[in-house]
Amino acid sequence: MRTPPIDHPRAASADAVGVVIETKRLQIRSLRDDDLADLVALIDNWEVARWVSSVPHPYTEADGRNWIALVQQDHTTGRPLRFAIALKETDRLIGGVGLDGSTGDGSEEPSLGYWVGQPYWRHGYGREAVAAVIDYGFRTLGLETIRAYTDPSNAASQKVLVRCGLKNVGEIELVEPTRHGARRAPLFRILRPEIAS
Repeated sequence: MRTPPIDHPRAASADAVGVVIETKRLQIRSLRDDDLADLVALIDNWEVARWVSSVPHPYTEADGRNWIALVQQDHTTGRPLRFAIALKETDRLIGGVGLDGSTGDGSEEPSLGYWVGQPYWRHGYGREAVAAVIDYGFRTLGLETIRAYTDPSNAASQKVLVRCGLKNVGEIELVEPTRHGARRAPLFRILRPEIAS
């Protein structure tokens, strides 16, 4: 079954600060130094951090500065894997998305990861960003497959993945347990032929 991208994002464009992917409501771009306060405030919230095992909690300004520098460095390559999610209307940071997420089980397969700050939940921003980054991964980076896993109890994230065309393909044994202590997690995957040209 072929699943078209949800919002047909505008092709990724490169500018002085890195690659920018535009959707109807979002700019998916590099992090900037002035994103620090929003980054720390949004991801330091336990309701967000509890689902993102790779993010330190509590999340400090030093953590934020280090992450911003890493994302900026990634964008200097011209083929970045890590992005900020910002509202197009205000350019304000609301989350993050990337194709360098933890695979959970040590696989080399490209792995999708994303988070959205709690004030921006239930508006479809996660789905819009995930669909755009999947499209970027296949069309621009030439990836053949993209995987993702979630904490078994994160039903909202699983719904986003399925709506973006990923299929539940079973479970994986996790190298590290989730923050909720799960040692197994559902695995989702999408293959290049499943995205419309």
